[in-house]
Amino acid sequence: MDPDEQRSFILFLAKEMKLYCRELMAYQLFVQMLKENGMEGVDELIEQARNSPAVQERFKKQFEGFDDLLPPSREQLEEIAWQELLKQWKPDGQPN
Repeated sequence: MDPDEQRSFILFLAKEMKLYCRELMAYQLFVQMLKENGMEGVDELIEQARNSPAVQERFKKQFEGFDDLLPPSREQLEEIAWQELLKQWKPDGQPN
């Protein structure tokens, strides 16, 4: 990924993060307002929703394959380079 692509990707992630943070803040305020107005069991209901099969499945589908899009780490790149070197290496001469 060249520097311009990296910059564009980082700007995209920052924009998305801002949108999610704003949305999360709105939900947090909404939950706080429910509690302040006497609704009991809000935290338990949220925990039930978070752990529900529907939410788990939707989350899994939404982020399926996401990790595969990430570029390899420096360590992974070094390991790949070593593996390629060993595959292509054709030693000559007498064994030690």
